[in-house]
Order: sequence, then C-alpha cells, then structure tokens
Amino acid sequence: MKCVARIVVLSLFIFGCLSTVWADTNTSSKINLDEIVVTPSKLKFDHKSTSGSRLDLPIVEIPASIHVIDNDAIINNGYLSVPEAVGNAPGVLWGYAPAEPLSFSMRGFSNNQVHILRDGIWLGPSNMSGRPSNAFNLDRIEILKGPASVLHGQGVVGGVIDMVSKEATPGEPMTAEALGSYGRYDTYQVAGGAGGPMTDKLWFRADISQYGTGGFVENADSRSLNATSSMLWKPTNKLDVKFQFDVLDDKLQNYWGTPLVSESFATRPLTEVVETSDGRTIDERTRSVNYNVGNDLADSEQIYTRLDLKYKFSDKLTLRNIAYYFDATRRWTNSENYSFNSTTNLIDRDRFFVGHDQNTAGDRIDLTYDHAIAGMPNRSLIGVDYRYFDFKRDSRFFGGVDSVDPFNPVAGSFAFPEQTFANPTIIETAAVFFEDTLKITPDLRLVGGFRYDHIDLERDSKNLDGSTNTSNAFERTFNPVSWRVGTVYEFIPSWMGYAQYSTGADPVDSNIFLVNGNQNFDLAESSQWEVGVKASLWNGRAQFTLAYYDIERENLLVQVAPGGVVENVGKQTSNGVEIETAVQLVSNWNFNMNAAYTHAKFEEFGSSSGNTPPNVADWTVNAATSYGNIMNLPLELGASTRYVSDRFSTNANTITLKSYVTADIYGAYTWNNARITVRVQNLLDEDYSPWADVFYPDQIFFGSPRAYSLSAYVKF
Repeated sequence: MKCVARIVVLSLFIFGCLSTVWADTNTSSKINLDEIVVTPSKLKFDHKSTSGSRLDLPIVEIPASIHVIDNDAIINNGYLSVPEAVGNAPGVLWGYAPAEPLSFSMRGFSNNQVHILRDGIWLGPSNMSGRPSNAFNLDRIEILKGPASVLHGQGVVGGVIDMVSKEATPGEPMTAEALGSYGRYDTYQVAGGAGGPMTDKLWFRADISQYGTGGFVENADSRSLNATSSMLWKPTNKLDVKFQFDVLDDKLQNYWGTPLVSESFATRPLTEVVETSDGRTIDERTRSVNYNVGNDLADSEQIYTRLDLKYKFSDKLTLRNIAYYFDATRRWTNSENYSFNSTTNLIDRDRFFVGHDQNTAGDRIDLTYDHAIAGMPNRSLIGVDYRYFDFKRDSRFFGGVDSVDPFNPVAGSFAFPEQTFANPTIIETAAVFFEDTLKITPDLRLVGGFRYDHIDLERDSKNLDGSTNTSNAFERTFNPVSWRVGTVYEFIPSWMGYAQYSTGADPVDSNIFLVNGNQNFDLAESSQWEVGVKASLWNGRAQFTLAYYDIERENLLVQVAPGGVVENVGKQTSNGVEIETAVQLVSNWNFNMNAAYTHAKFEEFGSSSGNTPPNVADWTVNAATSYGNIMNLPLELGASTRYVSDRFSTNANTITLKSYVTADIYGAYTWNNARITVRVQNLLDEDYSPWADVFYPDQIFFGSPRAYSLSAYVKF
C-alpha cells in the first residue's frame, strides 16, 4: 500500500506541476503553440526493425512486441549506458552486478535467456560477453520480446536487445555533435561524433565517448571508453560496401553487494529493502561499505570489426553478406563472496580469479526475393549463417581467506595465483534460415520463418598442472529446429491486430561452464504464443500497444546452490500482459506510460516447484511526461516515475527484494543548437535493490541514492 500511495502522490505532483505550467502559459497571448520544443512521443510503428525481421517490414506489420529507443530519446533522457535506457521499457528489469554486467529480465526469463546483439549480430552469451556499452555511440536500441531463435539462433527465450551503432548514411550532409555532463559521485561523460560525405560516393561516421563515476559505494569507481566508426562506399546504385569498427575499454564497478546480517546484529535494519525467511536483514550502517580488496580488477578490452556487402540485382532481388570478427579479453580479481559470521560478528571473505579470452568470427549471407503468389505480393528470404566461437575461461577460487570488520574493513589484497583451472570451449554453428511474408489482402498479412542449426560443441578442461580433467571435458552435437508463424490484420484503419506462435532452443553457451562431462543434458526447448494490438488514434497523436503472451520452456539447466551447482529442471512457464501508450496531449505536452504484469513459475522442480524465478516482478509500471515552450521560452520540464513490485533473489524464494518507487525530474533549456539540462534522479532518495545475482545469495545490490547532474549537448 505504501508503494501505491507513493505512485499516487508522484502522479499528483507531476500533473500538478504541469497544470500550473499550463495555466501560466495560457495567460500569455504571445505563446505560439506551433513552436514545438518537445519531441513528439511515438512508439516508432513506422520503423523497420532489423531485430524483429530481416524482411524490411515496419514494426506495425510484424506480429511481435518490439520496442525502439532512438538516439533522441537517449540524449533527451540523459541515458549514459544501455541498461539505463532499456530499464524503462515495458516489463524490463536490469542489473549491474560486476560478474554479469549486462543482465536483463523480460517475460519471466533473465540473464542469458535474453539475447544481446551488437548491430544484429550475436557475439557471445550475454552473462559472459555482455558489457554496458556507452549509449551515446548508438543510433538506437531495439527490444524484441519472446523466443526468437528462428532469427538469431539458440539462446533466445525472454527476448532480444539489439544495440545498433550510429553509422555512415548516404545522402546525409556533414553533421557533428558533442556532449558533456557532470554530476554527483563524480559521474561524468564526455563524448563527440561527426559524419557526412567524403566524396559523392563515400560517407563516414565516427563517435567516441568516455564515461566514468566514483560510485555511490566507497571505492567503487568505474569507467568506459567506447569508440565506433563506419565507412560506406557506394560505387554504383546497385552496390553498397560498409566497414564498421568498434573498440571498448572499460573497468566495471567493484561493488559486489552488501552482505545480509543477523537481526540481532543490525541496529538499523532496512526491512523495506529486503525480507528473508531466516530473519537476516541489511544493516543501514553497512549501506555504503565496500568489502572488496584494494587491488581489485574487473576490466575488459574488446574489438569488433564488420564488413557488409549489399548488391541489388534488380528491384526484386537483393543479396546481403555480413562478415565479422570479435576479440575480447576480460579479467576479474576480487573478493566476491561476503558472508556474515554470527559467531565472530565479522564478514568472511573469499578470493576469486576469472579470465576470458574470446574470439568470435562469422559470416551471414541471405537473398531476398520479391515476387507474387497467385497475384498476392510476397517477399521471401533465404540465408546461411556460420559462426565460430572460441572461448577460453581460466579460474581459481580461494574460500575463507580472511575476515574483516563490518564497518571498517581492511581492504587487503589479491594475490594472483600462479596456476589456474582452464576450460577452453569451442562452439561451431552452421545454420540455414528462411523468412517469408505474404500480403493476402491490403488488410491481411502472413509472416513466417524457419531455422535449422547444426551445433558442434567441444569443451576441454585443464587441471592446475595443465593435465586434462576427463570428467569435465566433453563433446556434444545439437541440431535444433526453430520456427514461427504469425498474422497481422488491420481490422479498422490504423488498428492492427496480430497473433504469433514461435519456438526456440537454448542454451549451449554460459551454462556449459557449470556442468560436468558425465551429466546428461540437452538443449532446452521453448515456445510462445502471443496476441496483441498496435493502434494509432487521435490523428496520430496517440499510439498504444497491448499484448498477451504465454511461454513454456522445458528441460533447462538452473543453478540450485552457490558455486555453480546446477540441475535439470522440468519446466519454467510464464504468461502476462504488457501495455504501452504514447500521447501528444498538445503540441508541446507529451505523456508516456507502460505497464506489465508477469506470472512466472518453475514446474517439476522438486521443492521449488511453483516458485517464481529470481529477478521477476509481478508488476512494473513506468510513467513519464514532458512540457515545453514554458512562458514562451525554449524551456522544457519533465518528470518520470517507476514502480517495481516484489521479486525473489533465489530459486527457493527465501529472500525477497521489496517493491519500490523511484522518481526523476529534469529541466532543459534549448539555445540555438545547444541543450542544457539539469537532472535529479531518485528524487525521493529511495533505498531499494533493483537486482539479485543468484551466484551471491548472501549479498544484496543497492540502487543509486539521489543523484543530480548538469549536461550540455550541441549539434551542428
């Protein structure tokens, strides 16, 4: 009830402020409502989503839930990283745990069950390879909900998040932009980019951004340097040649969570943040304490290169080829597990080293053909996808190394081990895929797809002395088949109804490192059916989407205990409703809102049957509004609020992360080509936990306290 009351208060506050502004601006006869400062709210129905289909269809004609966050939204909302932007989409939760820094939850599934793409390409398992790339370098972020193996291969159950870089665009004039911001906790961003013609047949785009913060926990600084570039050569009207280059160098925050303590020890328990079945809690006195070592390390370097060729044989026949290579190294040397010892009243710590050396290379070629079937327009696409994934993981764990004071821990150090365990893994995939769309009538369209994968998996396992551990080394071959079929029907003008059934298969990537060679496992299988509506009304000033889905995933591997102990679970199910709306109330007043209800549970899972999977909220609600041209000035005010209901941090549902409400406000002034913005995030200074890492069940991750920033953006 407290959270509901806060939502009501925040809503009244937002609309009360805007009503006052509305009254003030209407008293001036000089106001010109044609001067639109606020970018109109849209759900991007006309956008041709590359993550939802390769058939060059607009979102409104794809029978699936697709959400797009474009560059304007990234800049205007002050998103510094991809998780910040995606976290406000319908039904999406995200976490920033340093072990899995790009973790999301959608439709009841999380972590590696949500595919992360870079420019439409899968580069590795999200909880192994994902990094929170800088949002400035992106043209947009696309979110596709539900199983999508038919498009993107094994591993897609909850959905897809595609980070699409800014790129060279033919015909565009020379442009440049720059961004600088600074805020609480020494959080800053400096970025710049430019693009345009080099000749009448050659265009370029280049962007670079540096992000950093001191962190809201002691000694938890992080940084990220991202440089992206592309060059497009168009020697004829038939041929496009594009080269892309992406470099990321980052250091993650070294905050691995705040340990749970006994109720008898905690003098200021944060019961509004966490609730446990065994009486443990979080002591507010440890809220900002960092228990990591002094010489911690959690950084990475990665390079991604890509060559695109597109040849148009005719207006009906187009060939595309994408060749890419990805190289990454990552290192973690930390104290990661913090356990409260009720006998000594100290925090017991470990030491854990993990290193990744990853190489991914691949090629995807497809042919699109426009033709007619019995006089009905039809577009077909057939292609071949090949990927070679070489992943070496070194690790060494040392438990119970030392104990420290809960309030004034001695940082200590990490002694790098001379010998480590190694798990070299190679996954080679060759696939054939097919997509087709048939327009039966002007109002009715069918969309379908099929994919066959042949996957060869080889995992070696090395002991400390370099010898092979035969019980952990193994080889497997998989041949999953995925398909989808759907229809879109315009039952009244600008109101599109759709239905779709899709299947998927996963995983052979991240959980492979948690199983032994003598364990019997296979690919998990998933299926989803979904129905929904996408509509525009009020002369296009209002848009909304409504979707109902039902997902079933069988034969999955789930962690059941600390240290990577996994079991085969019979089934995980999820169903729910998602709604999103965007309204331009007047020319300079926008309102956006989305809500999602998710009912997810484990089935045939022993004592955990009927439990909710970790990091799944029954309810999420986001609302935002903005108003411009205040007092006949290029001044804009905006506010947003977010509600997330209770979630669990373990499969046993013994630890509950309590519901929370946050609110943000901003004011922006536009002068010529510059936009100056002041923001306050978490206005109410709410204590909350947005995410749980199931590998660290005795620790709770806090969200940021109240923060503020000043930013300047210019485009010319």
